[in-house]
Amino acid sequence: MFTAEHFIWIGLCAVFVIGMCLVSRKKLLTLRRAGYIMTAICALSEVSKVMSNLLESAGGGMHLDPLCLPLHLCSLMIFAVLYITFGGEGKFKRLLINFVAVMGTLGSFCAIMIPTNGTDFASVLSYQCFVYHAGLMWFSLHLIITGEAKLGSLGSFAANFGMLLALAFLMLYVNGALSVYDTNFFYLTRPPMEGLPFLNLGRGWYVYFLRLLALGTSLVALLHLPFIVHERRAAR
Repeated sequence: MFTAEHFIWIGLCAVFVIGMCLVSRKKLLTLRRAGYIMTAICALSEVSKVMSNLLESAGGGMHLDPLCLPLHLCSLMIFAVLYITFGGEGKFKRLLINFVAVMGTLGSFCAIMIPTNGTDFASVLSYQCFVYHAGLMWFSLHLIITGEAKLGSLGSFAANFGMLLALAFLMLYVNGALSVYDTNFFYLTRPPMEGLPFLNLGRGWYVYFLRLLALGTSLVALLHLPFIVHERRAAR
């Protein structure tokens, strides 16, 4: 973390996100067109990730490394992006838009700051990680900037937080079922990297889990807070 290479990646991601957000602010992209761009980024990301993580199978041939299944929070955004882009209108689509706006913004920021795939410019996985998360951050912010996401109610906060908790609870089972492969989806098994100051196993897994839960709750609440305050003031 925070090596010269990492700072270059952060800078490149910032330039892309800010540039695309300026385009979003001018309302030059409809939701569907923005979705097309993000879908292309998702496809490029997944293809490069799959091709870089094929393992020889014991019975011959190749198979995907189970650690690379799209079950992390940011990876699950791929399915939400596809539904937002190609799915029909309705409450479920609105729910997904709010969820991606918040979780995509927070998740991509954390992924860029904590580069679990490394920062080596000679590594395909570094490009995959930073390009995908920069794209996800822009698309998530696009939903907020253009007003597609409605985050100004306690109901939207409760829905987003409830969905996050439900997915995290599900991943406890998934990590257990795939424990032979040592999966760490949602980073519920252990921290994303060693040496983190707050998220570590120094005081045991239960303390780590409670810290992870507290951090997640705080970040989701803080992102919703300005929109809720603005909504309350506007209603007076």
